[in-house]
Parts: sequence; structure tokens; C-alpha cells
Amino acid sequence: RGRSFEPRDLQPLAQVPEVRLISLQKLHGLDQLAALPSGMSIESLGNAFDGGSDAFVDTAAVMQSLDLVVTCDTSVAHLAGALGRPTWVALRYAADWRWMIDRSDSPWYASLRLFRQRTPNDWASVFAKMSTELQAISSARYKRP
Repeated sequence: RGRSFEPRDLQPLAQVPEVRLISLQKLHGLDQLAALPSGMSIESLGNAFDGGSDAFVDTAAVMQSLDLVVTCDTSVAHLAGALGRPTWVALRYAADWRWMIDRSDSPWYASLRLFRQRTPNDWASVFAKMSTELQAISSARYKRP
């Protein structure tokens, strides 16, 4: 409870040049992709994504092709960490004990970076911080001549 954000909360990341948002969401919450703010786009991988008896096989495969996974405290964070994929985890103010306190890294997964709410329900500051960090990475990676 309280650990999930809505797709529209990712808008600051969507505004970073050269960034494409791709949803790893299955079933619950996909309807929210139809209600994004004007100009914001998140690509869906379709209804067959990660279907069948081998749950998470598609998710793991897609993660291998992404530059960065952005997620809340769900199994996606743990899968990405186990795969060693660069991952930013948005954590609620009173995060699960596994994420410890006052840390931006994870002792469990070296590839994870933790972004914590400053106050309860404050996703705006989490994604503003992520956006600033992502802009710096994008600017360095896609320098224009």
C-alpha cells in the first residue's frame, strides 16, 4: 500500500530529450496509460507481454535491452537488481525495511539507485530528482556538435 506511483508521475522523465518510456506493466494499471497528460507517451508491450507459464521471462528479456529501469518497490526492482540492470527505485517515505534508511544504494543489488520521498505521498520530488539526474546523463550521452 502506498508504494506505487501513477504513470503520469513519470512526466518529468518523459520531458528529457532522447528518452522513451516503455511500460513493463501487466494487467492492473494499464488503463492509466490512456489518461496520460497531453504530449506524454508511454509505450505498451501489448496484451501478450509476459503471458503464459513462464512469468517474467519477457520482462527479463526486455530489461536486458533497456538503458535504465525505473520502478517502484515491486518484484520488477528485485528482478532488475538480480539481473544487474541499471535501475532507479522510487521509494515511499516509509519504505520497506529491505531498503534500509537514509541510503541511495542497495546492499542487495549493486545496480540499484534509491530515490526516496521526502514526505509522505510526495512523488513529485522523487521524479524531479530523477529528471535532473537523467538530464545530466542524457546531455553527456547525446552531446550535440
